[in-house]
Amino acid sequence: MRVPAFATRNVGLKALAVALAAVLWTGVAYASNPPDTRSVSVKVPQDPGAIAPYTLVHPIPDQVIRVSGTREHLNAFDANDLILTVNYKAITQVGAQNIPVSVVNNDRDVILDGPPTAITAEVDRLDSRTVGVTVEVSQQPPQGYVVVSSSTSPSTVTVIGPRHQLRGVVARVTVSLANQKTTFQADEAVVLVDSTGQQLGNFGVTIAGHPQGGVLVTIVVTPSLTSRASAVLPKVNGSPPAGHYLGGESVSPATVVLNGPQDLLNTLDSVPTQTISLNGVTGTQSFNVEVLPPAGVTATPATVAVTITVIALPQPSPSPSPIPSPH
Repeated sequence: MRVPAFATRNVGLKALAVALAAVLWTGVAYASNPPDTRSVSVKVPQDPGAIAPYTLVHPIPDQVIRVSGTREHLNAFDANDLILTVNYKAITQVGAQNIPVSVVNNDRDVILDGPPTAITAEVDRLDSRTVGVTVEVSQQPPQGYVVVSSSTSPSTVTVIGPRHQLRGVVARVTVSLANQKTTFQADEAVVLVDSTGQQLGNFGVTIAGHPQGGVLVTIVVTPSLTSRASAVLPKVNGSPPAGHYLGGESVSPATVVLNGPQDLLNTLDSVPTQTISLNGVTGTQSFNVEVLPPAGVTATPATVAVTITVIALPQPSPSPSPIPSPH
């Protein structure tokens, strides 16, 4: 078959024209949709079941992977199309090591730019240990109230994690008593911390009878006890016999020491005694009676001597006898 003469005429010039056209087309196309790269974060699977009988001393952070493509394709890219797999079966010893990984890209419009083939992690044997639960009060009760005791039920939990870090683990619950004036009781979450108080994230905790991971915390809060001196006021009732009146009363000792909650003592400038009846009392008589502070307060001494003086009213002078008249 003969090729027409015009088709073979100026072949070099025609090829150059085609190449220039292709370049121009490519330039126009990429001017509106240029190639680009983007970094995306991909979570690293860390299922404890896949890692057992080993465990990670520290969680593995997200991996940053660069993807390349046109701006349009990158804008439409979903990071969930990247599947990162870790070969935890390659772990054969404890310590820091490189663990093989693979990344699968399910988006055909972008390509991976130097994806990781291994990640560095510190590995230890998985173990468990029974740890006592400590109660930490972040804010103390209001002024005038104190913590008497604290406890948890159960008192211990089982901590699961890296063998070499279990010895320093502290199981702690934190409670605020800022507005607490009575006994506190509630289910509280257990937090695992190290000896410096830093929270530990790569540990598990098992609590007998509490599947939600909490313990029942009981903290006994009572008014704080103090003491103060207070005057004793005798309490009397009844009336002296006819023709008599109450001339005076005295107390020995005149003051007692009260012991009890501060908020109660603040209002006790004086305390009464048992009631003393004035019925039939004449002259000066002493009575040993108890001091009666309010409930929750004690007095020292508990009894005092009250001296009552009842005075007879003055009797009118008899009228003088009449002088007989002389006869």
